[in-house]
Formats: sequence, structure tokens, C-alpha cells
Amino acid sequence: MARLKNRVALVCASSALVVLSACGGSDGGSASSSGGTADVTGAKATIAPYVGQPSAFPITEALATRPNGKKLAYMDCGTPICGLFYTLAEPAAKALGMSLTRIKTGQAADTVSSAFDTAAEGGYDGVFVPAIAPALWERGLDALKAKDIPVVTTGVTGGDASKIDVQQVSDTNVAEAGKLVAAYVVAKNDTDVNTVVYVTPELPFNQVFADSFAKELTTLCPSCESRVAKIPVATLGNRAPSLITDDLQAHPDTKTAVFAVGEQANGLAAALKTAGLDPEIIANSPTPETLGQIQNGDIEAGLGLDLPVIAWTAIDSLARLTTGAEADPGATADTPPMQFLTASDLKGDVSKGWTGYPDFGDRFTALWKDAS
Repeated sequence: MARLKNRVALVCASSALVVLSACGGSDGGSASSSGGTADVTGAKATIAPYVGQPSAFPITEALATRPNGKKLAYMDCGTPICGLFYTLAEPAAKALGMSLTRIKTGQAADTVSSAFDTAAEGGYDGVFVPAIAPALWERGLDALKAKDIPVVTTGVTGGDASKIDVQQVSDTNVAEAGKLVAAYVVAKNDTDVNTVVYVTPELPFNQVFADSFAKELTTLCPSCESRVAKIPVATLGNRAPSLITDDLQAHPDTKTAVFAVGEQANGLAAALKTAGLDPEIIANSPTPETLGQIQNGDIEAGLGLDLPVIAWTAIDSLARLTTGAEADPGATADTPPMQFLTASDLKGDVSKGWTGYPDFGDRFTALWKDAS
């Protein structure tokens, strides 16, 4: 078990850490209670299908009609992960004869609203929305549906399933990820568990992950402890590492740091070394940078989410929906490939992310090749 090497006094004063729950309890409650033992056998059984191999490839049905000339809008939320999804999705759209236009939304209500107005009025045939809180684009969604424009999302929780045609990495998948990571922590550490789960409030799926993690941890290990701390979206890619190290120094009993989304941990390894900290770190959906830290041994593990397959599944879904067909059942089931990744699982270049199916392009094009 990795331990914090540097113990410091808890200081509750005005600082950049005020957004974290460093002063008197966790922001999202605790999964701790007295008594009981850990169900390590149950935890290991839960994670077994995701250790050493990815879960199943989701798309199996052949495409009937090619969507040549269809115009798609990609709503870029401005985070690194949203930028990565655009990069991953663009080749899929091109391979199908569609165009994919990036529309920058930001995370503010006014900029999101304006961006969706552009999508609704821009003559687009389909829209791909990653990781934007549904409350910010309810009116935009209504405008798109009024024009029968199909909408596919990823990383969006709490969306209106009656209006969103395909939801990937939504409530179903995110809750499963939270459960799996909690089981992984117990399988590794038995009852010696004291965790923090970092969430980014502007990304609503983070809280779904944290709630599921806490529930499963309590089920598997009633005596284990957990708290939640916030990392604002504006700090990702810049101040997040310093906020995290400050939080860990303020909570020296924390043994495991869990990240609801991998980009929260970007740049963290160097900050931890400077601070003299060495917690166990587990990242959900690790980014390329986070994967590099796992590969180097700076991060214990990550629950890999197959971002290339998710991006291509979104485009595959829009190809079907814009030509009057239904999306593949594997897309609507919200079961993208996942796998627990450690250094031994990551060989070669990880700069473009992890995929459990390096031949994903061939798999998709084989399903598309006979479309007329």
C-alpha cells in the first residue's frame, strides 16, 4: 500500500484550496461506518472481466445506407477530453463521407446557448455532444428535435432519453465505472482503505461516478473510509495538481486518490514528487497523459475507457440515424469497452489514448463496406 510520506498539520485558512473540502468533512459525504470486514472475494469477482482483457466490442450490425454528404456538428466543450474526442471522431466521419464541424461551446450558459443556436440553424444533419451539462442546452436540444436532427452524446448524465437518440458514457456506464473502481480498491487493499474521490462539478457524470463508488465501497467494506473533493473545470491543465497536493497534505490519512476522470490527474506526478507525497492513484478514463503516468509507474492504475471506439461509435450512430435507420443496439446499451490498466498492460505509444481493440478502424469499416 502506498502511503503519504509527508504529514502536515491541517490548516483551514483562506487559500486556493477553499473549493476543496479541506476544512471539516468531505463535500460529498463519507462511505465510512464502524465494524465489518471487506468482501475481497466479491470485489475480485466484480473486476475479473476487466482485468487482463477489455470488455466486448459494442457494435456488431452492418450499416445499410452510406451517409454520403451528411453534415455533422461537434459541440466542443473546451476541455482537453472534448478536444481529443473531436480528433478521434473526425477520421470516422471522413471514412463515411460525412463532414464534422467543430462548434466551440465553452461551459457558460450564454456561450453554450449560442453554440446550440448555431447548430440548430446551420443546416446540420446530426449533432455530437460530449460532456456538457444538460441544463445548459435544454432549449438547444428542443430546437434540434423540432427539426428532427438526431443527437448523440458521450459523458452526459441526466439527459432526456426521450430526446437524445444515443447516450454513451451516460448514467449506466458511469455508475458501472464507479462500482468497478470501488471494487478494485477493496480487492487491492482489503479493509485498509481511506480514499478521496476527486470530482469536477461542471462535469455532472463525475458525481454519478462518486455516488456509485461510495455505494459500492460501503457494500464491500462497511469500515472503509471515503470522502469527495472538488477540482473545478477551470483548473484542469493548470492549477489542478497544486490543488490536489494541497488537499492531500491537508488530509494525511488519505491512502488512495481516485479521479472521476483522468484529465484531473494530468501533470500530477511531478507535483506529488515535489510535495513528497506518494498515494495510491487510480484514474477513471485515463487520458493519454495519464496513461503515460501509469506506463511510467507514477500512477497505480486506471479504468481505461476506450475513447477511440466511443468516438467511432458516436459517428456510426449518426451515420445510421441520419439515413433513417436505428442505432446499433450496442451503442444504445451504453457498454463501451473498459479494462483496468497497469504499467504491464500499456506497451508502446499511448499518446493517442488507449483502445482495447487496436483494429477498431478495420472492425468499423468492415461493418460499413457493403452499405449502398
